[in-house]
Amino acid sequence: MRPWHFALLWLALFVAAVASGVDLLSYLAYLILFVGGAMWLVSRQTLEGLTVSRQIGQAYAHLGDTIELRYELRNAHRFGKLWLEIFEESNWPEHLPGRVLSIAGSKDRKWKVLVKALRRGRFELGPIVMRSGDPFGLFATEQRIDAPALILVYPKVEQLPRWQLPGSQLEGGVLTGQRSLQATSMVMGIREYRPGDAYNRIHWRSSARHRALQVKEFELDKTADMWICLDVDSHWHRGEGESATIERAVTVVASVVAKALREHRSVGLVTSGGRAEILRPDRGTKQFGKIMQFLAEVQADGELPLAETLIETTPRIRRGSSCLIVTPSLDRQWVRPAATLREFAIATQAVVIGSPLVLDDRDRTRRNAVLGELAVAGIPAAHLGVDDRVDELFAQVAAA
Repeated sequence: MRPWHFALLWLALFVAAVASGVDLLSYLAYLILFVGGAMWLVSRQTLEGLTVSRQIGQAYAHLGDTIELRYELRNAHRFGKLWLEIFEESNWPEHLPGRVLSIAGSKDRKWKVLVKALRRGRFELGPIVMRSGDPFGLFATEQRIDAPALILVYPKVEQLPRWQLPGSQLEGGVLTGQRSLQATSMVMGIREYRPGDAYNRIHWRSSARHRALQVKEFELDKTADMWICLDVDSHWHRGEGESATIERAVTVVASVVAKALREHRSVGLVTSGGRAEILRPDRGTKQFGKIMQFLAEVQADGELPLAETLIETTPRIRRGSSCLIVTPSLDRQWVRPAATLREFAIATQAVVIGSPLVLDDRDRTRRNAVLGELAVAGIPAAHLGVDDRVDELFAQVAAA
């Protein structure tokens, strides 16, 4: 019953009691008035002394992971609360489950909620809403607790056993002459083991020969930069959900980035928005987090064609680097700039993302033409169809 329903009932009884002079109707009118006032006072007390907090198990997750949200409700009041509804507002892809409970005086209650990351992106949680009221449901009370929190959902990272990191096309690497604390492809020499050295850097043959532990020292290789060009031109991206071309393209990029960084390569990223957006190559977990944060929010809303992106980016890529192009584009115009990269001694590969929509004969012809021109240009390319698995990427190229 809503408050105005209650007021109409009391008014009807009061008018009937005055008009008829029946004492019973007068008693009922006063009783309803008394109950209404008492319930209003009770509703004002239902949220007093209550505090609620939330903790997040992790600030970021990959697509498909489960995130744990832990809640704690405390009642500092000496009286208990009969019923409370607690839920959270957010831009999470699906509704976060709430909870209806009661709590005794001077007690606390804890519970957790498990939610699955079904879509990549940046999601904000809060505020937390508490609702209660009187036992008859006449008067509702609500309190909103500001508890802002941010969750980043990174794209899924797949294993790529068939794909090999492209090497430099230069004869010999261009070395910096500086020792590196990270393992690289260039071994500079060996030295005696020191406390704190990683065990996986011990050179056992040299250790046996010198009868003392020897570890490998590495040198930075300036030709080890790897650039990834992600095409986000909205003209060519199709589909929705996990099968969308942008989602599969982002998954490919994230998987390549993870593998390259695990093998201690410097990785950079280029995307085509209103202009080419560039993340300079770097190594380590910091670069992984930086690229993943970017990929978590990237959308197929670019306006710059892939050909123009490659032309604009080519002068920034150092000779001896490598480049991977990930695109759904069926426009052959971008093949020529990609071939130019090879002419500048930049090892180039391409992944063409297949559309989830049914292609007509014209689109199939255009796709085959792009793959054919890449083959003529000597650029290893793989086509990722809508039903193909990302972890089998470059399987045919590896077999060849």
